[in-house]
Amino acid sequence: MSETTDDMARNAVAIAAALAAADSGEKAEARRMDEGGAPIFWRQVARLKLPRWQEAGWLRFTRMVAILTPASAGQTIHDPKRPVGAVLADGGSPLADLRPPNRPFVSEQRLARLLAARGDARRDALERAIRMLARNHPSMNVVDLARLNYGRDRNELARAYYQRIDFAPTEESQDA
Repeated sequence: MSETTDDMARNAVAIAAALAAADSGEKAEARRMDEGGAPIFWRQVARLKLPRWQEAGWLRFTRMVAILTPASAGQTIHDPKRPVGAVLADGGSPLADLRPPNRPFVSEQRLARLLAARGDARRDALERAIRMLARNHPSMNVVDLARLNYGRDRNELARAYYQRIDFAPTEESQDA
């Protein structure tokens, strides 16, 4: 039995909101947590009634969102208009010009390795990419991130990445 898309979306947004509301110490614990979890994670497991068989996936998701959430943040990193693929392309800067000679934040080769990886290797590659992005404090669609963490929407990641590169904002749209 798999989780419905609505449940996954609701849980992803709720976890991101809980991390935004957490104090800096709780965020730090969540960033460092191993498979034993952290108090903020276990509170979310209890509050959202996450099944045992999903705990490992939600733990990794929680850690990635904690990595992306600045210690001083008071609002969620969730932005439904910023797909993960687009953020990987522009590094979290929606107005970045990616037209040649400029390059995407995450290279096409790294993206190809991420897309080709399976299972834990994919989740590890995704977490490494998230760690790279974290310095820029990007907002992104956390529902996309949850789906990717669970091995779904791989093609959507590539689609959003290349759309962001191919349709970089023009000077007129940046002025608007």
